[in-house]
Amino acid sequence: MKRVEGMHTCVALALTLMLLQGCTTAPQAASPQANAAAPQRAAAMTVPPQQQAELDAAMALVKAEQYESAAQAFKKLAIALPDNAIPAINLALVYVKLDKPDLAEAQFKRALAIEPENPVAGNELALLYRKTGRFAEARTLYEKTLTRYPHFAMAHKNLGVLCDLYLKDYACAIDHYRTYALSAPNDKSVQIWIADLQKRTGTKEQP
Repeated sequence: MKRVEGMHTCVALALTLMLLQGCTTAPQAASPQANAAAPQRAAAMTVPPQQQAELDAAMALVKAEQYESAAQAFKKLAIALPDNAIPAINLALVYVKLDKPDLAEAQFKRALAIEPENPVAGNELALLYRKTGRFAEARTLYEKTLTRYPHFAMAHKNLGVLCDLYLKDYACAIDHYRTYALSAPNDKSVQIWIADLQKRTGTKEQP
């Protein structure tokens, strides 16, 4: 069964907006102190009503698959909100949809320069690294993201796929698939992946 990585663009965009608004469903950080503060810059920032309306309009453009127009909208927001990582992340995700990996990478890095531990930016940049064959860099970034946000299920899934299909580190793959499965019990595909790896490697199911 095909392994599927990353988040659908609209889902990732929605998550960045939740982070912007300080939503409680953001990935949990490693400690209560860290979780209370993270994501530090995005969650703490109040977006003026005009920019919030522009964010909503840009999201609507993405959902309508009007990616060029959405890119222009997020560029404008990046100028209006220079200390907020959200426009840069969203612009990067739109560039991914437009098959412009270099521009996407630059925007993910811009977001991480603003907010170094943003989990969406870290996860999506790692996925971009994987797609461009930079496997070691992808693994490092996934692991960095999970150090800060150990319950970020999608990063566990993506790191499992990376270890499984590209790095051939099957112990790593099984470990992260299992962790992901705990957070996504209805995702039956990952159970198939785990069983397949256990069969190929002779690894027994954990009690």
